[in-house]
Amino acid sequence: MDVIKINMRNLDYRIIVISLCISHLFTLYEGRPLRKRTVSEVQLMHNLGEHKQVQERREWLQMRLRGIHTAPGRGSSAEAGRTRKRLRPEELPDLSDLTPEEIQYALNFLEKLLKSKHS
Repeated sequence: MDVIKINMRNLDYRIIVISLCISHLFTLYEGRPLRKRTVSEVQLMHNLGEHKQVQERREWLQMRLRGIHTAPGRGSSAEAGRTRKRLRPEELPDLSDLTPEEIQYALNFLEKLLKSKHS
């Protein structure tokens, strides 16, 4: 009986020691690769990480841009009141009725317009 108890104790200690060793090995190698990665695998993982970061930034930026209100488009009601109509040549006034002062005033006005567009 005493021999059986001693053998059982030795067996219990062996099981405990073996299970502790196995659990220790699992904690040491958890998350580590079983072999070294090649350079191409490391590069691929790096590229994948960068791609994920770029995608997250793009999604964040799109979310932020949704909240921005831009200027009204071309068909807005503000511009509807000041639509321009192109005159046909037959609809233009007769320039022979203009005085030299009126012609000079028109030329000066056009020069100012051209200068303001260039600056």
